[in-house]
Amino acid sequence: MIYVFITILGLLLGSFASVLIHRLHTQEKGILTGRSKCPRCEKMLGALDLIPVVSYIVNWATCRFCKAPISVRYPLLELSMGGLFLLTTYLVGMQSILNLVFFLFISFVFVVLTFYDFLFTEVPDEISLPSIGLAVVFMLITGQMGWVSLLIGMSIPVVFFGALYFGSGGRWLGGGDIRIGALMGALLGWPMILIGLFLGYLTGAIYSLIGLAIGKFNRKSQIPFVPFLLLGTYIAIFWGTDLLMWYQGRL
Repeated sequence: MIYVFITILGLLLGSFASVLIHRLHTQEKGILTGRSKCPRCEKMLGALDLIPVVSYIVNWATCRFCKAPISVRYPLLELSMGGLFLLTTYLVGMQSILNLVFFLFISFVFVVLTFYDFLFTEVPDEISLPSIGLAVVFMLITGQMGWVSLLIGMSIPVVFFGALYFGSGGRWLGGGDIRIGALMGALLGWPMILIGLFLGYLTGAIYSLIGLAIGKFNRKSQIPFVPFLLLGTYIAIFWGTDLLMWYQGRL
């Protein structure tokens, strides 16, 4: 039953995340308050219009009032959040509620940042900066990471991305990637940050090559990088040690 509850919670938070993303981008007041409304006709939505995934299907992917089409990104975000919450709960386990709550929060942040970057190729400071601070405090207070590991882990991506950003005048990557690098380092430390960066670049390169092959991108296309860095981080958090041991065994 706990997995059912966690999945439903993830779906509900996915619905909330869609509103959060929209209001962060538009700088609309009342990010955490205020009723949801249709962006086209601005009719206030009722509870039945906000049931994750179900409302999208029942209303045939349109607004109940003005019949304007609703983007598939909304149920996709909800399903992504629900699925990641379920996977995270399975991987973290329930021996420590504090651990579980923290990594569910990180899962929420990862999904929000992923969709935000895919939609707008930006990283909202309102999400990234508090997440970095919370990750640092959590890792140090719980003893899951020492100061040295934390500082090295954060310094490597910050210096590396900073050099790329300032060296290219912001053409190769954005300033938001530097903050994502700090978040990666706070979650992974040394030496796991190397695994996270490698996996992020690898998955990003595969995505880019596929996009070029099918004609979706060209060599000048601006490709969101944050989702792949976060994917690499997530994999490194839960499977990084196994991957590192496997690699060392192959040497």
